[in-house]
Amino acid sequence: MTATGAGPAERQGEGFPKALRLLRRHEFLKVQEGGQKVSVDCLLALVKPNGRAYTRLGLTVSSKVGNAVVRVRLRRLLRELFRKRRGQWPTGLDVVLVVRSSAKEITFTEMSRAFDGVTRKLQRLFPARPGGASS
Repeated sequence: MTATGAGPAERQGEGFPKALRLLRRHEFLKVQEGGQKVSVDCLLALVKPNGRAYTRLGLTVSSKVGNAVVRVRLRRLLRELFRKRRGQWPTGLDVVLVVRSSAKEITFTEMSRAFDGVTRKLQRLFPARPGGASS
């Protein structure tokens, strides 16, 4: 809950509050062990329903992708894409985005295209439920 009393699903801002992130190792492992795989270009998305009214995101960028500068740049790109486009994602999911080593030299446009591909596949796999709120 925020100071205004609105939960993360109720606010329409472009922030990326902690409630929308996967933060703990056990949260990542739960999705990685039991989630569905969605693959688009340099991104692998592992997806599992979370029973909440909002979708949470976790990012994994291996050291095989590049040095710290490269990994941080890729995480920033993905956080920005999620912040701007999370309203297009189905609700009630935990998603771990794994960046493949082919993303080392990727541009924002290419990453954006891959992210949109993941979004389309998620929409197909988890269609909006009738009468359900979609953020």
